[in-house]
Amino acid sequence: MTKEVLYRCKNTGGPDGDCEHATSNETLSASAVTFNDNGEAICPGETVFGEKCGAVLEEVIPQKKLPLGMISVAIVGLVVVVGAISFFLSGSDALLNVNKTNLSFLPGETIKVEISNKGEDNLKLDDVTFSDDKFSIDKKYEGLEVAPNEHAYIPVKFANHVEHDIHGSMTINSNSSNGPVTIDLLGSSNPWSVIDSIDSTSPMLDNK
Repeated sequence: MTKEVLYRCKNTGGPDGDCEHATSNETLSASAVTFNDNGEAICPGETVFGEKCGAVLEEVIPQKKLPLGMISVAIVGLVVVVGAISFFLSGSDALLNVNKTNLSFLPGETIKVEISNKGEDNLKLDDVTFSDDKFSIDKKYEGLEVAPNEHAYIPVKFANHVEHDIHGSMTINSNSSNGPVTIDLLGSSNPWSVIDSIDSTSPMLDNK
């Protein structure tokens, strides 16, 4: 396909006045202009004073027009990309829920944490982390998968011997739409702390 060549006159502010084509800023086709011996396009218009313009024209590079088919393909592609981004940003429909948000341990005690999936997609655990290494789980529970409306248990163990009470936390990372879930943990260094607490509040041991 032969490229169409267009020209524009820039003759303004001259002694003979502005060219009619320069004033309207219109483009001229090659068939509407003449050429001098140097191959330059000459404006065929007249100035506001009725004089021939004769100015050398500026060549204009026409904007490329995309075929309708290419425009349609581009629009469809854009819609697909936007849809994919929206789906990615919307996250998973899995929803992690735990039965307790805080746990208290005696030395060497293991407590099962119940996790359930209240969402519509499978819940997939990535890993479980602790703020203190005195708390732990078996690594086999990392990567656990829970179907929608189902539940599972993660046994959390506290160390057998500690010198002082430990306040920590447990964070469950997964594909849940509500993000990581954190449980507060308290590990006691005194194996009799629970019994002492019961004794101090028991009416049966009240001497009055």
